[in-house]
Amino acid sequence: ERRFEETFGLGRKGFPPPQRRFAQAALSDMLGGVGYFHGRSLSPLQERPVPAPEAALFTAVPSRSFFPRGFLWDEGFHQLLLARWDPALSREVIAHWLDLMNAEGWIPREQILGEEARAK
Repeated sequence: ERRFEETFGLGRKGFPPPQRRFAQAALSDMLGGVGYFHGRSLSPLQERPVPAPEAALFTAVPSRSFFPRGFLWDEGFHQLLLARWDPALSREVIAHWLDLMNAEGWIPREQILGEEARAK
């Protein structure tokens, strides 16, 4: 709670305790959605999807139970919060996404790595 207040300052900004608890729960949920995925995505750039090279991705997911995979668009929003809480963690996540860039500079918008992600 002390670190949360030092980082976000909701108490000194006048937010009441129920709203501060809600904000803490939102941060906790975001941190709980950070995961490490490994495997092969299917490349949509071919006539028929083919397995892409094996890759790893450390990412925050929108929902661990329904979307256990990384979405590049969502990641930008996730990092607005996580970068304030833990800049080193945020840099690690962004570095993983940059590692997925292909020779043409393209990063796929969605990464479905591994059997668990593909099953959803």
